[in-house]
Amino acid sequence: MTKGKRKKPVDHRTRVGQERSARTETRILEAALKVFAELGPDAAKIDDFVEAAGISRGTFYNYFESVEELLDATSEWTTRTLLDTVERALEGVEGPVLRYGVGTRLFLAKARRDPVWCLFVARVWKLGGLEGALRDLEEGLRLGVFRAPSLEAARAIVFGGVREALFHIGSGRASPAYGDDVTETCLQALGVDARRIAAVRKHELPSWQPNEEVES
Repeated sequence: MTKGKRKKPVDHRTRVGQERSARTETRILEAALKVFAELGPDAAKIDDFVEAAGISRGTFYNYFESVEELLDATSEWTTRTLLDTVERALEGVEGPVLRYGVGTRLFLAKARRDPVWCLFVARVWKLGGLEGALRDLEEGLRLGVFRAPSLEAARAIVFGGVREALFHIGSGRASPAYGDDVTETCLQALGVDARRIAAVRKHELPSWQPNEEVES
C-alpha cells in the first residue's frame, strides 16, 4: 500500500503573523467605521484613521492605499454581513410585502442597537447586498401589491426614506416605534393596502442570530 504524503506542518511563525495581520486589519476597519460615521466619506484624512487606530502611517499603507479603498472595505465589512444575516432571517417569510416590510424593520432595529453603524451607513450609504430588497420590490410591482411608475422610482422613495431615517435614529431622538413607523410609511408610499401593512407590523421579527432576537 502506497503511503500518502505527509502534510507539511504549518509554520508557527507564519500562523502567528497571519493572525496578527488580521487583527490589525480589523482594528483599522473598526476605527474607520467610527471616523467615517463622525466625519463622513469626504472630510476624513489618513491621519484621522492612523490616530483612531493607534497605528503608524506605514502600517496603514500596508493594508490600504487610500481613503477611498478603506471606505470601500469598511462598507463591505459593515453592511454585507448584516444584509446577508437579514436575508437568512427572512427564510420562510412569504410574499414581497411581508419580506420587504419585515426586512426593513430588521434593518432599522439594527440601526437602533448600533448608533455608530447607523451613522456610518447614513453618511456613506454604500451598501452591498441589496439584491434581496430589490427583488422583493420588483416582484411586488409585477404582482401589483406595490404600485409605482417604475422600479427606479420605488427604489428612490423607499431607500431615500430609510437613509433619512438612519440620520434621525443616529441622532438619538427616535422613539422605540420609529423603525416600524418608517416601514409603514414606506409601504404606504408603495400603495400597499392597510391590511397588509398591519400584517407587517404584527409579524414577529425573525431571530437575528441563534438564540438572539432583534429588538422591535
